[in-house]
Amino acid sequence: MTQQAQSPTGGPSAPLADGVLRDFRADGYAALSQQVGGDALNTLRAEADHLIRRFTHDGFRSPDYWHFTPAGTSTSVLYRIHNLQDQEAPATARLYGSDGLLHPLAAAILGCPVRATACAMIVKLPEVAAPVPWHRDRTTVPAHTVCNLSLFLDDSDPANGCLEFVPGSHLLPDEMDTEALQARGPVRALSLAAGDVGVHDVRVAHASRRNTSARIRRSIVIEFAPVEMELP
Repeated sequence: MTQQAQSPTGGPSAPLADGVLRDFRADGYAALSQQVGGDALNTLRAEADHLIRRFTHDGFRSPDYWHFTPAGTSTSVLYRIHNLQDQEAPATARLYGSDGLLHPLAAAILGCPVRATACAMIVKLPEVAAPVPWHRDRTTVPAHTVCNLSLFLDDSDPANGCLEFVPGSHLLPDEMDTEALQARGPVRALSLAAGDVGVHDVRVAHASRRNTSARIRRSIVIEFAPVEMELP
């Protein structure tokens, strides 16, 4: 049966496919297939290309553009653009706004009116992107109350560093070490196609491997919380 919740404006939200809420609550993550496509997806990709070129070709630097320099090289590698809603990307900024197309999905998942609290682009450049260590985004909130929605602009699989999760770890105590959680397992990779949206509880342990492929992997990540919740 299709599940439905209330959007931030009080009307019905976009329906969720069977199993999404079950997976989110039990495992701490879930996948929503083909939420964005066509011209909308192409526009977001073009904006991502523009922002990445600002760094790689134009030499633009900003505290919002997070990068590292691999050992033995002098080349800075971009891996994240923070405060994405404030960059030169109007279509992307609209995703963060209160009427953004991901808001109804987040409202349906959390079961209440929501607000966007952070927005970033994850960039895994071909063959040079580093792994992201095991971590939990937040442990200062109860399970099932704050989530991240990741809209994938490119196909994502183990070769180009897809997300990996320890299912059910969002239900474990705050002090649990993420490396210990990974070692105990199980660890599951979440492969997604361009236009898919991955959702995960901010408490779940997750990571990604380095991009060993010739394909870029980009995602727009927006954190959502209940409108009345004050985040620490």
